[in-house]
Amino acid sequence: MARRFVNRKTRRFYFVNEDQERTSYVLTFGDEVNTLGGAAPSGGDYRRVRYRGRTGEWKPPSLSTTRALEMYFLDVGQGDAAFIVSPNDTKILVDGGLRDRALGFLIWKYRLDRPGNSVTIDHLFLSHADKDHVQGLILLLDHPQITVNAIHHNGIGIFDSGFDTAIGNVSADDQLTTLHDSLADLNGLDLASGSQAVFAEWIRAARDSGASYGRLDRSQGVLDVGDPDITVEILGPVLEPDGQSLEWFSDKAHTINGHSLVFRMTYDFVRTMFSGDLNEDGGDHLARLPNADLNLNSHVFKAPHHGSHEFSTRLFNAVNPMITIVSSGEVPDHGHPRANFLGAIGRASRIDAPLLFSTALSALFVDDGDPVAAADTGTDTTLSDIDFSQSGANTEARIRFKKILPGIINVRTDGTRLYAFRRVQQGYQWESYGPIDTV
Repeated sequence: MARRFVNRKTRRFYFVNEDQERTSYVLTFGDEVNTLGGAAPSGGDYRRVRYRGRTGEWKPPSLSTTRALEMYFLDVGQGDAAFIVSPNDTKILVDGGLRDRALGFLIWKYRLDRPGNSVTIDHLFLSHADKDHVQGLILLLDHPQITVNAIHHNGIGIFDSGFDTAIGNVSADDQLTTLHDSLADLNGLDLASGSQAVFAEWIRAARDSGASYGRLDRSQGVLDVGDPDITVEILGPVLEPDGQSLEWFSDKAHTINGHSLVFRMTYDFVRTMFSGDLNEDGGDHLARLPNADLNLNSHVFKAPHHGSHEFSTRLFNAVNPMITIVSSGEVPDHGHPRANFLGAIGRASRIDAPLLFSTALSALFVDDGDPVAAADTGTDTTLSDIDFSQSGANTEARIRFKKILPGIINVRTDGTRLYAFRRVQQGYQWESYGPIDTV
């Protein structure tokens, strides 16, 4: 049995389901399979193969011994979450959304419903501590079969008292001077309560997880994530000349968003930018820096702030993407993605037919976030009512998560070619694009 990876856009995989009926999946570029050798029952050109625990058959496509860079942009409703698997199997999670769908994705992808299965997240990037980016990470950190090794953040906390503002002190020359690095820096501080208590619960979960916890900013340059084929450049936040503060962008919301932890990942020729909730202030701030067009230019763009109207056209033009992914939801309804945002990012793209995805537009299911009401209609996708210490909990979580697979945007690359996929609800198939050449 040999591990291989699909090296063409799609290939159909046939198997016999639980009802003893012959059925099929469409496998996509980069999917991992185990070739079993020998002729398959159908004979001819068919060969035996194993995919995600199922033994079946296919007409073998071109196969690779090298894993592609896999990027999953998850539909988490209103919020952000993305999951990355690098060529040497380093696993990176970026934000966690408002709900617990990032957890559901990990349970589904790594079959945590099976005894003995577990998964380790090598790096968790929290762009900033707003609820719609951090709340979904709390249950994930607490899950007994998930280990997180390192947590990276932008250094801005949320507090109840003791400072000028809810995120810290602001100097007379409009600089946010309150930044934290380690968990110890927060000892004795009055962390946010009430509607913002999620930050205190996040810090509790981070402590309990045993993960390292540290602040990143542009001055630190390249972060070693443990894969020699991947370069991760920290682009933001950008410290003021004193090296200890951040520019104050008019109010708390604009400041915490505008100083999101932003990074660019490069694999061979392909560059991907993760922009958190950058707004017009934060985007312009990055785009005004020396060599911005060179340093920000990316083929794939996780669009900022859910497609808000507060965007930087200067940033968009510097990024100049081929593929853009907007992460947003309908509940609560903020009108994202905004029409002018979609027009501006399309105009800033570098190819005649750019790919513009929206998780809100991809999702075709109903979920009002009420697990009791949804249980009656079979539309429940939330996991907060599940006790993961009990037998069968992960099985139920996996079943619920499968309902939201159509919201995931899947982008893969071998370092020169890009492929993008969105699962179509009808027939469990794919809307597929590529190859898109980047050189």
